[in-house]
Amino acid sequence: MTLPGYGGGDGSMAALRYWLKRWGYQAEPWLLGRNLPADRISQMEHMHEFQSLMLDRIQQRVDTLYENSGNRPVSLVGWSLGGIYANAMAQREPEKIRRVISLGTPYGDPRGTAAWAFLKRLHRSTTPDHEQNTDQWISLNAGPREVPTSVIYSPVDGIVSPSIARLEGENIENIPVKSSHLGFAWNPSVLATVASILARPN
Repeated sequence: MTLPGYGGGDGSMAALRYWLKRWGYQAEPWLLGRNLPADRISQMEHMHEFQSLMLDRIQQRVDTLYENSGNRPVSLVGWSLGGIYANAMAQREPEKIRRVISLGTPYGDPRGTAAWAFLKRLHRSTTPDHEQNTDQWISLNAGPREVPTSVIYSPVDGIVSPSIARLEGENIENIPVKSSHLGFAWNPSVLATVASILARPN
């Protein structure tokens, strides 16, 4: 199942699913509309609430795919914020998730992304950066994991720096590629890397 980035919908990852299907994979959209909150996000607490809501909805979609496949675990491919969801879902339901693949995901302090200032202006946030509580965001991605996790990141991402796009620990691998942040779901080298990871036996 593909999980789009902030503001994106299933169409943003259609090319990735197209090629995965051509290569023999059952590539499923998340069917949850745009990855966008209904209200303004002026503080990190609002983002945490939005993430919690989305994770509950993703849980229902994962449950459906898991049951329809005869209780076969689901692989999750998440782009940017979608990778945060995928990682959290794997820690919540490890028996239902086969593998996590993230693309340009800001696992570290989101204030280290070029998108931070843009989103602050977009949502008209007046909360100073030093008063933003990012602990929950970071802790959501920390800790041991049972599910194999492949972190695909780019040194030339342009939005998410490599310093916050990598994870460390058991069952984690970090794979560098050359791609812009907006090009992850179309970049041929990224598509080939995702396909090769999915082909691995568990």
